[in-house]
Formats: sequence, C-alpha cells, structure tokens
Amino acid sequence: MATVAVGHFAVDFTAMLPNMMYPFLAQRLELSLGIVGVASAVWAITSSTSQPIFGYLGDRFGRRWLAAGTVGTMAVLVAFVPLAPSYGVLLLLLGAAGIVVGGYHPQGGAIANEASRRHKGAGVSTFFLGGHLGFTVAPLAAGAVLAASGLDWMPLLALPALVVAALIPLGLRGFSSAKSTARFGGFGSLGGIGAALVAVLVVALIRGWAYASLNTYIPFFVSPDRPDPGFAGSMLAVYLGFHAAGAFSGGVLADRLGVRRMIGYSSLLLIPCVTAFALVPVGASSYVTVAAVGALIGAGFTPTVLLMQRLVPAHMGVGTGIILGVSFGAAAIGNPVTGFVGDAAGLNVAFMLMAVAQVAVLVALRWIPGRTGGGQVTPQAAESAAGGAS
Repeated sequence: MATVAVGHFAVDFTAMLPNMMYPFLAQRLELSLGIVGVASAVWAITSSTSQPIFGYLGDRFGRRWLAAGTVGTMAVLVAFVPLAPSYGVLLLLLGAAGIVVGGYHPQGGAIANEASRRHKGAGVSTFFLGGHLGFTVAPLAAGAVLAASGLDWMPLLALPALVVAALIPLGLRGFSSAKSTARFGGFGSLGGIGAALVAVLVVALIRGWAYASLNTYIPFFVSPDRPDPGFAGSMLAVYLGFHAAGAFSGGVLADRLGVRRMIGYSSLLLIPCVTAFALVPVGASSYVTVAAVGALIGAGFTPTVLLMQRLVPAHMGVGTGIILGVSFGAAAIGNPVTGFVGDAAGLNVAFMLMAVAQVAVLVALRWIPGRTGGGQVTPQAAESAAGGAS
C-alpha cells in the first residue's frame, strides 16, 4: 500500500507540472485559451484511452514492472515539455507522456483494492490520497520555480519520479494479485449491470470534466491579465489539497454510507459552490469557495472507482482503467469546451456550465443500484436496476 501510494504521489506530482507551465508556454508560443484546451485534451485522450489497455496487460502479465516503467518514462517526457520549441512538439510530448501515465493508475488502483482486504474504501482512498497530495504539492513547487526562473529550471522537478520508479519494483516484490472467480459483482450477467455501468460512466464523465477544467483554468481565472505563479499555485494547492481530503474521506465514508449518498450529496452541493467561485470577484473568499469545490469533487471520486471495481471483480485492472480513463479523459471534451466558452463569454460562464451539468449526475444516480458495505451490489438491487432500466 505504501509503495503504490508513494508511486501515485510521484506520478500525479509530475503530471501536474504542465498545468502550471501552460500560461508561460501560452505566452512564449502565442496560444489562446482554446488552443491550450486542445493541448490538455491531447494528454487527456492518450492517458484515458491507454488506461484500459494497460489495465488488461496488468491483469494478464502482472503489475510490478508496468508500474515502475511507466513512472520512469513519464518523468523523462515531462522534463522536455518546458523545452518544447513549437506547439507541434508540445503536442507530441504531451501525447506520449499521457500514454505512459495511463499505465500506472490501473496497476496501482488494482493493487490497492487487492491489498486492502475487507476495508477496500479506506485502502483505495489511501492510494488516491498519495496522488492527490502529489497534485497539491506540485503547484507550490512549480510556482516557486516558475517565479524564480520561468521555464528554465522546470525539468528538474521531474527527477523525483525517476527515483520513485527505481524503488517501485523493490516495494512490490513478493506481492501477487488476488483473482476473483466472480465475473460481475452481485450480478449474474453483463446485462444485469448494463444500466449501472452506463450511469457510473456518466457520473465519471461529468465530474471529471469539472475536476479537469478547474485544474487547467484556475491559473488563468485568478490572474487573467498576466501569469501570477505564486497566487495561482496557492489557489491550485488549496483546490487540490481539499480534493485530496475529500477523496480520502469519501472512500472511507463509502464503507459506511454507500456510494450513491456520497456522489449525490456532493454533486448537489457542487452547484452553489461552483456558482459562488465563478461569480464572486477573485479575492480572499475565493480560497474558501475553491476549497469547498475541491472537497466536494473529491468526495465522489473514490466511491465511483470503488463501484466500478466491484462491478467487475475478475477484471480489476481493466475496470479501474476504464473508470479512471473516463474520469481523466473527460478533459478531452470538457477542457476545449471550457476554453472556447471562456474565450467567447468568460471563464466564469464556462465554470457555470459545469455547475449546471451536475443535474445530469443526479439524474444518473437513479440507475446506480444499492449496495452492501461500501458499495457492494446486491442481487436484489440488480433486479431493481434492471426493472428501472426497462
């Protein structure tokens, strides 16, 4: 558990660095908000589509060396991002880095589930806590480096991931994945979980859009006239730090309260909180609203992953890869939408669209079946879901 959590910290710390570099790259390469959204979408598309593939490879051949190799390769690629001489080279680097970063999450998420035994909500939350802490620390570190030297010294921030990549095989030595004999958790066939799978993917898509777009565009929103890495970094750190706390708490509470409550309440509360962040003038109060938004987005993240894992227990890597691929891949659609709407009407209007979209999450929840202990789907709930779908 410690190994995959530390690995997740290294991966997400490194993956966060391009977001902090975008305002500087936009100035140097003369990029608009929409074009920045396209660049971030390239990362999102490659990382999301590669995750199920790497999940299958991990299920089939083992997770240990895949986890280590993808972390090391991603670190090297991200180190070259601030050196990109053109937009085309930037897209190539982001695309390649996205492919390999998609290789780690299915391995780490599946290992966390398998190693946590009975308290899977707490175990998977610990894995994600490592990643979210990486996201939280990265803006502070990158903000300090960017303020001191611009893009010149940013490649050095990718070096810690190389060290972690070398340690991962040692930490996972002797661990073997547990294999489930059940094809679909609590269901007799794929047809019984069809409605639940679609609903979970809708939830992941919409909530992933909100997470990714805020992650990308907060630096532009809080300092629209010129890049302010110190202010933007602190704002992102608050957002991501509270997201980390929400993701951990949401997973732990899912063991007791269930996934639908965690997802439903958090999406309902996101509507006024995102609205307040978008409409209240940027200032000290923005730290409060962005903290609430981060915590509420995080509170539904881990329960969504847990539900997918329990729907397909015999294909843990693939299931984890699919749900994380959709969550992160939401940026491929959402970020260009947010960017182009921001160009046309302002980022506050673009953020409001994400608030309104939470209504679709609340509608989708009616197709997610009941659970026993942290999201375990029951046969009775399956019959109910199938009846509701018909």
